[in-house]
Amino acid sequence: MRVFAAFLAVCLLAGCASKPQYYISPAPVTIPKTATYWVDTFDVEVGGKSKHFMADDNVRKALGVDLVERLLKAKRYATSKETADYLLDVDIVYVRHIVDTQGGLSNLLIDDGTILQSIDFGYKVKVKKAGSEVLHFAQNRPGLVPNNWRGQAQQWRTLGGVITNTGNASVERYFTGGLSHYIIDDLQDIPSR
Repeated sequence: MRVFAAFLAVCLLAGCASKPQYYISPAPVTIPKTATYWVDTFDVEVGGKSKHFMADDNVRKALGVDLVERLLKAKRYATSKETADYLLDVDIVYVRHIVDTQGGLSNLLIDDGTILQSIDFGYKVKVKKAGSEVLHFAQNRPGLVPNNWRGQAQQWRTLGGVITNTGNASVERYFTGGLSHYIIDDLQDIPSR
């Protein structure tokens, strides 16, 4: 039993010390902590349509602005494509889950298509240098709902939108204004030297 416990402890420690599994590159990669990035391509596929929420082009624009602003705040965004240390190709899938009551009991309170229940946010990012891919990473984050202190206010607004049958269109700004932090966190988790 002690041998098994020791083996299990070694496995857990090895797992904690290893880099995330979603990083894929042909060789070990290290990127300087001061490296700058430029968003070379940015594509967003939007799913879940409703006239009550942002137009697809506005979602794309908001997600792109959020990503660039977070890179600027981290002092990791280059002043131009030519001066960037690395280029990024970003592909995003943004899917709205909109409440569809289909005549159920909740239909007495909620009109169909007015409540945004959650967001599926998936992305793949290629990091390139000198025209060649250095590495890429991807994540799928399904079923995201407002969280943290800012999210609590959105949850109260959603509850108010349900009770008053006015919807919760404002919650989408919460998502488009904060989802890129997942991408920034992954970029910062790339091993650095």
